[in-house]
Amino acid sequence: MKLVGAAVFVAALGLGATAALGEDVVDGIAAQVGTEVVLISDVARVSDPVEKKMRAAGATDQDVAEMRAEALEQMIERKMIALLAKRAEIEASEAEIDDALASVAKENGMTSDALRKSVESQGLPWETYRKKLGEEIVQQKVVGGMVRSKVEVKEDEVRALYQQRYGDQPTGGREVHVLQIAQAADGDKPSQHAAACERVRAALGRVRAGESFSKVAEETSQAAPDFGWIHEATLAPWMVSTLAKLSPGQVSDVIDLPVGCAALQLVGTREAQPVSYEQAEKELRAMLYDERFQEQYRRFIEKLRKQTYVDRKGVFADATRIGAKAPDAGEAPHLQ
Repeated sequence: MKLVGAAVFVAALGLGATAALGEDVVDGIAAQVGTEVVLISDVARVSDPVEKKMRAAGATDQDVAEMRAEALEQMIERKMIALLAKRAEIEASEAEIDDALASVAKENGMTSDALRKSVESQGLPWETYRKKLGEEIVQQKVVGGMVRSKVEVKEDEVRALYQQRYGDQPTGGREVHVLQIAQAADGDKPSQHAAACERVRAALGRVRAGESFSKVAEETSQAAPDFGWIHEATLAPWMVSTLAKLSPGQVSDVIDLPVGCAALQLVGTREAQPVSYEQAEKELRAMLYDERFQEQYRRFIEKLRKQTYVDRKGVFADATRIGAKAPDAGEAPHLQ
């Protein structure tokens, strides 16, 4: 059983110091789930820190409303799972909670006493933390029994995915690590094309002045700034011809393209090494497992929703009006 660290675990539960210290919050019922309720303050404790980051990044009211609605849906799912566990008399023993606490402390390089001090320093009573950790264990037990036990990945499926992804990979040649700054013209007019090229030229000016290409690319490129390691055979001809003139670390001039302009940096080169099945097997198996798990989890939650009374209140009542995803469209929580 894998449990997240102390500080992260507290934050994930929405039980920050302000709540534990009794600071005033506007409260009410966000949703009725069977015989349980999700309070508006519960949603706020989870979503408020996220909202601050979203607002700082320029998020709109609609974006925030969607985030809050999705946070509520995840809390509804947890309530439904808790109700199922209660009916099935699934519990977390004191020994299991003690083992989980020891695991959290070990993963964070702490002693048990240090973990307790860390939790309580955030304003969360230790017994409350133990209780919430027990609830997390119960959630994992239910998901493990009802979902994970039904997930199977067969060897021939992994090999088929390997063939799909790597069957036609080049067996020789050169791989390159490439960064790019790319700007597309906003329209078909020559002035719009020139403006795109000027944006790339300005970005290159920052690089010539001493800023790292990767930083400038991350901030200005409209396309993915980092290709990572990629075989030259998969690149567009204009990229291959440009890179052929560069040594590792060098940066191209502005490249005029039909749709805009770009600039490249050749970070490094290496001889291509075909990916063997043995090298890819673990990652591919994990990809298939996660895909199957997500599908099984969706089915599990859909069934629970049909069996559980759920009534969203107030601004949460009309998910379509505030732009939230459909209740059964979310991803499964990572309860590993």
